[in-house]
Amino acid sequence: MKRLVQRRAGRPARETAARRARHVRAQLGVAADIAITAQRRMLAARLTDPHDGPGEQVLRGRVTVDDVLEYARQHFGLTTASRETAAAVLRARYELRGGRCDLDTDAYTV
Repeated sequence: MKRLVQRRAGRPARETAARRARHVRAQLGVAADIAITAQRRMLAARLTDPHDGPGEQVLRGRVTVDDVLEYARQHFGLTTASRETAAAVLRARYELRGGRCDLDTDAYTV
């Protein structure tokens, strides 16, 4: 019997899907790093703001999964990433970069 569907030459579909998933996770990792850095810069600007008095308490920054998805969309055009994947990547990058000392995140509740 003749094959009705021809396979593409090259890598099998499973390898291609795995490579694509690794690429999306890498892009989400960069987007998470950008979001964390942006929040830390905002906190640093608040610390050096001359309008704050010496008794003013500086609030903690907050990095959300939506921030990561927005940066991924802006920088990479990535619109198909799921919230669960973005949350997992944000958790990993948050812990790696020591976010507990100055940032909060909603990645643990997604």
